[in-house]
Amino acid sequence: MKRVLLALTAIGIVSGALSVTPALAEQSALSQVIFGKAYNDGVTAIRLTSQSQYDQPLPLQLKHPMPSMIRKAQAKVSGDPRLMQAIEARRIALKNVVEVVTALNGGHVIYYR
Repeated sequence: MKRVLLALTAIGIVSGALSVTPALAEQSALSQVIFGKAYNDGVTAIRLTSQSQYDQPLPLQLKHPMPSMIRKAQAKVSGDPRLMQAIEARRIALKNVVEVVTALNGGHVIYYR
């Protein structure tokens, strides 16, 4: 019983210390390894692979995109400096962008190959 209380106390102390850190502080190397890099730019990038259809249901237009849709998405990204900066930070080539969707919160979702 004492061990359980000691463990719960230790967890509370650690979680309390973590909640004090600022939200936009520099991300540690360990955090990048465990959770991936946090970009905080309002852009979510989703990679389309052959396994994507099993991981999450995708609309048919994303599974088999039309060339006109791809050109439109790439034009939208190349015309917006913020989106260009986001794909460059993620090392995504413009030619791999398939679709760009504007989210309800004003952010963007980029689907790429």
